[in-house]
Amino acid sequence: RKHGLERFLRRIILHPSLRTSQHLAVFLESKDWSSEYEIKPKSENGVLDTLGDTLLNTFSKVRKPEERFVEMRDTIARLEDNLTRTQKLYLRVTKRQLELQQVYEELGVGIVDLGDIETGMTLALVETGNALKAHHVSLKHLAENTEDLFLGEIEEYISYCEAYLELLKMRDQKQAEYEDLTEYLQQTVAERERLSNHQSAVGVSAVTNFIRGKVRDLRGVDPAISRQQRIESLAKRVAELESAVETSREDSGVFSELVAAEYEVFGLIKEHDFKRAFSALAASHIVFYSRAVDIWKAVIPELEKLPVD
Repeated sequence: RKHGLERFLRRIILHPSLRTSQHLAVFLESKDWSSEYEIKPKSENGVLDTLGDTLLNTFSKVRKPEERFVEMRDTIARLEDNLTRTQKLYLRVTKRQLELQQVYEELGVGIVDLGDIETGMTLALVETGNALKAHHVSLKHLAENTEDLFLGEIEEYISYCEAYLELLKMRDQKQAEYEDLTEYLQQTVAERERLSNHQSAVGVSAVTNFIRGKVRDLRGVDPAISRQQRIESLAKRVAELESAVETSREDSGVFSELVAAEYEVFGLIKEHDFKRAFSALAASHIVFYSRAVDIWKAVIPELEKLPVD
């Protein structure tokens, strides 16, 4: 958890927006951190309003996806898949290392005990057994460092990939909302124009208008007055929809640019983090094998004369 928190804070410091966030300052400097967020304003939206928006966005799909965001989604999905496979492989490696270090420990104890029996070789057996036990400790440290410094980073980036894919999904929802509003506006304008030009409806609209007409006849409503009321109602709705479409277009555009900018930041931080993670992995193996050479050279001094390659 300590390594993970340190990596998390490093990523925030590398982010051009998050590193100047007031929330970060509160997290790092506040002496009573929990009290900073105890009082939160309640949302003015009701539960049904939020649920309705969620359901609308869930069942809406983007009709004209932008190529750059499709490429982003594919790239992040491939990265997540590769990281998941790497994680599984290294989990197998570390598991095998832990099993092997237990074998080295047991073997070292057994050879030291053998020295009590083979009195003529006690010193050599004890030195060999201690070397095996030292090698067991070194291998254990390698497995722990791999898990802390490398696998932890991989697991975190799998979560980051999932988070960015959710961000892309939110962007798609905003675009889908804009497209749905635009289509609804076009349908409303077409209906207003049809009524203004005294044209007959077709398809489903024809059936709907036929039923409405029968209801008006039963109520004794003048068709001309009803048509004018509907035209006025549609004109009002068109004005509202035009405003909503423009707001949605601007919101979708701004959010899309934020997502694109975040993708660039994600790439830069990822490059920095991966370099650190693989450097830590390489350093752990260098330390392990250097330590192994020293352990066995101490047992067999003749190894000093052997060529390094």
